[in-house]
Amino acid sequence: MPASTSITSGQWQTNVHLADYRAEWLGSMLVERATWLPTAPWQQIGNLNIAGPHYIWLRFWLVETDDMIEKYLDEQGRSVGYYVPICTPFQRRAGQLLANPLLLALWMQVNGQLTVLGESDFERATRQGQLTPVEVEHAEFRIRTLTTAIHQKRFPPAIIRNFTLERR
Repeated sequence: MPASTSITSGQWQTNVHLADYRAEWLGSMLVERATWLPTAPWQQIGNLNIAGPHYIWLRFWLVETDDMIEKYLDEQGRSVGYYVPICTPFQRRAGQLLANPLLLALWMQVNGQLTVLGESDFERATRQGQLTPVEVEHAEFRIRTLTTAIHQKRFPPAIIRNFTLERR
């Protein structure tokens, strides 16, 4: 979900509604997995549940391209959708990856519907000078390149689209 502060690898493990957190490097990609407790509260984007009891969130840090993609799975392990925060390039600090969100995000449902989130906050922050001209240009460029890649079916990468978890 959108954040006003930095997104860091490992931050999910501090959420009191999570039953399990794991992280593993697969080559140059860090994959984080968070499993929600049976008592976890429901969260939504629009009218679609993205978190709740036994849901799983996956966060993929694609270090080579500075792309972060979150894939949400329901209690049956079926993909609900993809959340892509538009961020500054990744930094490494004390063994963690860190990215600063630029108020925009893409939400892609499994049916292919694509929505840009945070536009009014982004426009307001731009007008008020809360984002630098370089950050504004970077965010707008990322939105254009990612939406083009999505429409050309090049994003998210196949490893993420096809990534599933074995349910036991």
